[in-house]
Amino acid sequence: MEKEHPFARLSLALICNHGYILAMPTGARSSVMRIVLAEGVTRFGDAITTVALPLTAVLVLDASPAGLALIGVAQAAPILLLSIPAGVWVDRRARRWPILIAGDLGRALLLALVPIAAILGILSLPVLALIAFSVSVGGTLFDLAFAGWIPRLLARDELHRANAQIELARSASAVGGPAVGGALVSAMSAPMALLGDAATFVGSAILIGSVRRAEPSWPAPEARGRMRDELGAGLRFIAGQPLVRAITATAGINNFTRSIAMAVAVLYLVNAADLSAAAIGIGFAVGNSGFVLGALVARGLSRRMGMGVTMQLGVGLFGPSMLAFALAPVAWAGPAFTFMLFAHSFGIAINNVNQVTVRQILIPDRLRARVAAVTRLVIFGALPAGTAVGGLIAEGLGLRAAFVASGVGLLVGSAPYLLVGVRKLRSIDQLQTA
Repeated sequence: MEKEHPFARLSLALICNHGYILAMPTGARSSVMRIVLAEGVTRFGDAITTVALPLTAVLVLDASPAGLALIGVAQAAPILLLSIPAGVWVDRRARRWPILIAGDLGRALLLALVPIAAILGILSLPVLALIAFSVSVGGTLFDLAFAGWIPRLLARDELHRANAQIELARSASAVGGPAVGGALVSAMSAPMALLGDAATFVGSAILIGSVRRAEPSWPAPEARGRMRDELGAGLRFIAGQPLVRAITATAGINNFTRSIAMAVAVLYLVNAADLSAAAIGIGFAVGNSGFVLGALVARGLSRRMGMGVTMQLGVGLFGPSMLAFALAPVAWAGPAFTFMLFAHSFGIAINNVNQVTVRQILIPDRLRARVAAVTRLVIFGALPAGTAVGGLIAEGLGLRAAFVASGVGLLVGSAPYLLVGVRKLRSIDQLQTA
């Protein structure tokens, strides 16, 4: 029998505290807890870097807005340019865990180079941008491999349970990570704070390595076809599978339209509502707590209402809450913004636990990385496009107009689920395993 790992015991106490995890067999429970903790510590480290990397550029390198934009472009470029070919490469590999460990350790080494370069006096904006680009390459490969690794280890209801725990771990990291990042920067300096993220990647690699034997023997990859044909395989699958197509379209529409508002929301809160930075920070913290609550209740809601209704409810919260923020009196802008964020984060969490499981079950193993690559391209490509549109609307028609446009767009974002009748999906048993 597989021995329970000490990291797994810690994850049981910190994250995996639901009865349905305790009800699993000991070996399976130990593996699931280590997987969840690996993802949780990695995302926690990512949240630290979200704060520490731009602060390194500003505080150490005295970066201008253009310099910060360079860092942002460097982080986004691999996602936009490499996701599709990287998906082909990952799908050609017989094993996923070596990619995950290499991605973790590679990112740990790259982030450790930042404080070393700072101490040696050779850190510059181009060097920091190159490191940011390389870290993003590692993250892209990790995420694409992770998308296909979990469904190899777990099946159906166990997969759904694990996804709920992973969403909870990610949510807790998103809420707590930036605060820890800010504290580390204050205590140690921005470059040294990046060592905290490097440590989380090492911890994740150790945890993934401890469950690598759980990945079953998998048939050798198919004979390689032409790269051009393989590049389009993920898109062709999405186009031909109604539920996966609806999930992808919903994510793209909602990310694009939400970004229209979020691009100028802080400007509105500062200039129109006259809120302080501290008040805005509290609004974000309270609003984002919806991620944690949503991850905690997603399984229960799915059992009571059905997976499809829960997914429809999740995305259905976006439009009305954004319009409530758009139409609220200026005096109520702070509470309305917090309410909107809470509704969005709660809706995202209950939708994600279910839609991720649906995709993992419906997508064949040989295509999982390529389909994940297309999904990532849609999701991340929508963000800068929506941000640009939000700026243009705000400039031409005013800030509130951007919020109204976002709210209307988010209402449209519920349409793909309605068109395929996702509410009819009651449970995993209705899904035909690919």
